[in-house]
Formats: sequence, structure tokens, C-alpha cells
Amino acid sequence: MATQLRIPPDRDLSIDAVRALCLPIVVLLHALQMGISGDPPRAANALAHWQPLVWITWVGMIMPTFFIAGGFAGITTWRRMRGRGGTAGEYIRVRALRLARPVLTAMLGVLATLGIMAVCGADAEFLRTFAFRLAEPLWFIAVYAICTSFVPLMAKLHRLAAWPTYFGLAAAGVATDLLSRFAGAPIAPLNWLFVWLFVQQLGFGVRDGWYAKRPRWLLVALAIAAYGLMCVAVFGMGYSPDMLDNLNPPTVLLLLLGLAQVYLFTLLQPLIRRVVSRRRVLVVVGALGVYGMTIYLWHTVAMGVVVGVQLALGLPFPEPLSGAWWITRLPWILAIAAVLGLLCLVVPRLERLWPQERPGPMRLGAAVGATALLVGAVGWVLTQGYLVPGTAVAVAALALAIAWLTLGVPSAPVRASASAAPASDPGHFGGVLKRDTPPK
Repeated sequence: MATQLRIPPDRDLSIDAVRALCLPIVVLLHALQMGISGDPPRAANALAHWQPLVWITWVGMIMPTFFIAGGFAGITTWRRMRGRGGTAGEYIRVRALRLARPVLTAMLGVLATLGIMAVCGADAEFLRTFAFRLAEPLWFIAVYAICTSFVPLMAKLHRLAAWPTYFGLAAAGVATDLLSRFAGAPIAPLNWLFVWLFVQQLGFGVRDGWYAKRPRWLLVALAIAAYGLMCVAVFGMGYSPDMLDNLNPPTVLLLLLGLAQVYLFTLLQPLIRRVVSRRRVLVVVGALGVYGMTIYLWHTVAMGVVVGVQLALGLPFPEPLSGAWWITRLPWILAIAAVLGLLCLVVPRLERLWPQERPGPMRLGAAVGATALLVGAVGWVLTQGYLVPGTAVAVAALALAIAWLTLGVPSAPVRASASAAPASDPGHFGGVLKRDTPPK
């Protein structure tokens, strides 16, 4: 088998590169946060009281970059699909289905792992706390599905009234945050929408080259200004300096961090492009792209497998942040990586068994309804954990959403459009690296 690199002309490899860089950071953070201690053992956030992490998050909290890259990919895919006569319902259907299928498979993998641990005699309360922590990464899937479903609308607003849209979203995010924080209004969850839609909109600007057209000194000044306003919020208004604390729900600091990151990314973009143009780097970026969804969703299963083996062998769990705990983090991370490597060989084969979606566009209302069902199912597991009675209903709801999206009913009038995104879709992890059999 020969590896052939096919790079579509409208694909910006710097976007793939930052996604590839951010993915291991997210997995590493989740692995380090998994703290297990006590007798009987319990699972908790091991880094909750590790003070250096607070300031590391000012650079290491890279979720805004994920949404910026998602905005770049989303508007690129939507414009291409619309150019072929595609509809908003068709776009939402394709994107939601690409999220829903891997999520259901991964959730079943987590449940199977927990079930095996329960049969082998793991403590019930430990499993409950452990299962709750395994569900935490699902927040990204729920929010990303919401933001993705807004791409056709937000792309239209970006085309017709770009600056009012930016300022409107920013104002809504700031007002929501301030009213929630200082007036006690129970509206903070609205910023799951306003803040992340704003950050996604920044990706639209990257796609159109807005920031790259600005002088470098201005980008530096704007990044410094964004961090300066973050300092004002922390030291003058009492916000937590920990960006992880500002994540759930998002505060104005995440909005400012998104601005800082889009300016810094633009400054580094020429360097990133030069580095990623090297064949070996591009192969690594492509591989992380191909297996990106598997790595993100299944690293929780990998942690479950490693913990299960550790329990079965009677190996101790050092107290989090102790010297022994830090020493054992390297083998812990390597063990998770090894299990993930095996899962990357198996999971894509399983996912290829999904039936092909019914050809033809889907009505917008139906696509939005199926996406809402997806978000609701994932949101339930995220907030309640895996080991609660309602999880079975949530899994069934997610399966129903997948069936609904696969059938694509009710269908919209057929127009000259493609019912699926092309393989080179920049929103799809597998668009850079392809393996071809050489001609005989």
C-alpha cells in the first residue's frame, strides 16, 4: 500500500495542524484529571487543587481554537454544498450524522467497559463516580452539534451583516454573563450558545482571510488587549483565573480567550504552514485527522480499560498529586495510548458497518429536530452520568436520532445537490491523508 497525499486547493493545512496539535493536549489533560484514590476507591478531578494548572490554562485551554477551526471547516463545507444546490437541512443532516454515529458507538463502549468492571466486582460507588467523570468530555459533542446546526444561518448573517453579527453575539454573551453573575439572573447556560457561536464566527473570519490582512503589529496589540481585559475581569471583577472554571457555562473570559487565540493563530499561521508542508509532519497531521474522532471519543474507554486492569491486578492507586502519583503518570498515559492505538485499529472497522444514509435532502425542520434529539441524549448522559436509570432512554433516543437522520425523512424536494459531503470536506477528519493501492 502506498501513501498518497491529496490536498484539495481550498484546504488550509494550518487548520488541520492546530486540530492535530490540540487533540493530544485535550486527551492528556483528561488523563491527568482522572484521579482515583481511597479505600474503597473513588474517582475525582486530580488537578482540582493543583495551582500551576490555573495559569497554564491561559495558554493551554485550547477549546476556543477547536471552535475557530470548526467555524473555518463549517463555512467552507456549507459554501461548497450550497454551490452544488445543497440545502441547510442537507448540511445539518450530514454533520449531525457524522457526530451521532461515533458518539453512540463510544457510549456503548463505555457502558460495556463499566459493565465488565461491575461483573468483576468493582465497588458500585466507585463505578458511579468513575462513570460520571468518563461522561465529561461529551460536553464538546453537545455544544459542537448545536453550533454546527447554526452554520447555514450564521453564514448568511456573516455574508449580509458580518460586523453586526459579531458585535451582537459578543454583546449577548457579555450581557448574559454580567446579568447572571451580578444580578443573579438564571440565564448563564445561554452562553453555551452565545459564546461558542461567537468563537465559531471567528473561524468564518479566518476562512475569509480577515485577520491575515491586518498588520502584524495590530494582531499583537489586539492579542495583548484581549489578555489585558482578561486580567481586568480576574483581578478587578472577581472572575476565576482558571479557564476550566470559566468553561461551564462559558464566561466572558472564554470569549476574550477566543479573540486572543485567533490573533495568535493568525500570527503563527505562516510558520505553521511551512512546518506542516513537510511530508513527515503532514503524514502525522493526516493520521491524527483520520483517527481524531476515535481518539477523542474513545480515550475515555481506554481509561476505563486501564483502570479495570489495574483493579483486576490489585495495583495501588497513589494519592493524586503525591510524588508516587506523578511518577506513575508516565506509565498511566502510555498505557492509555497503547489501548487507544488498538481501538484505532478496531473502531473504524466497526463504524463502517453503519448503513448508508438514504439519498436525497432532508427537510430543515426534520434535520433540526433530529439534531435536538442528539443534543438532548448526549446532554442527559453528560449531566447525569452513565450509571443512572435514564441512560437507557438517552441511548435509545440517540439511536432514534441516528435512524431518523439515516432515513432522512421527511425528505425535501430533490434538487441538483450531493447528499453527502465529499471526502475532502475540511470538517471531516479524513480529508488529508488517503491510502491507495498502487496500480498493478
